[in-house]
Formats: sequence, structure tokens, C-alpha cells
Amino acid sequence: MGKKAKTAVVVIGAGVKVAVKYGPQAKIAWDNGGRKAAASATKRARSLTARRKALAHAATVVDGSILKVAPSGTTSYVVFTGDQPIATYPPSELPFEVLLAHTDLAKRIHPEPKPARRVLPRGRR
Repeated sequence: MGKKAKTAVVVIGAGVKVAVKYGPQAKIAWDNGGRKAAASATKRARSLTARRKALAHAATVVDGSILKVAPSGTTSYVVFTGDQPIATYPPSELPFEVLLAHTDLAKRIHPEPKPARRVLPRGRR
């Protein structure tokens, strides 16, 4: 055997010993922490997607704005046109009166207008 092969055998052997010794604890820790982390990341991604959709909707209506509310522990975004609520993202079964019962309407966010696209001169052909 060459020197590299012997080194590889030693490293692999050490890795196997560590895996056998700490594998069960690592799996338990991964199962507990990994599931919670995945659920948290999924919840955050859904909230960001709902916010993005609400801002896009608010940008298409006259005097559009959104307000973040948290009925029953989940984040929702209510879209307004003027002072009138028109939609909820993600869609909610609760009526607007319940969603907006104890909220401060002054905290609404207005979508920023998108900057105009720069037109670059076309190159010669």
C-alpha cells in the first residue's frame, strides 16, 4: 500500500469509530432540532411569500397599502385600497372586522414604486 492509501484507511477508520460512538446521539439531536428548524424555515418562507403577494396586489390598486396582522398566532397581510380592506394573504376565513379588531391602522405600509427601467443604447450590429 502507498502512503496515501494508508492515510486514507486511518482517516476512514477514525471516522467509522466516531460514527459508531456518537451516531445515535447525533441522530436524536438531528431529529429534534432538524424538524423544528425545517418547520420554522417553512413558516418564515410562507410569511415572506404572503407579504410579497400582498405588496404586489397593493401596488395595483388605487392608494394601496398593507397591514401585518397576527390572528391566532399566524402572520397575515391585509391589503387596503384607501381605508377599505379588500384582501388577505394568505387567504383567511376570518372576516376583516375580526382581523382588524385591535390593530393600529396607522402602521400600514405603502408599496414603493418600482424605479423606471434604464434604457441602454443598443450596440452596433
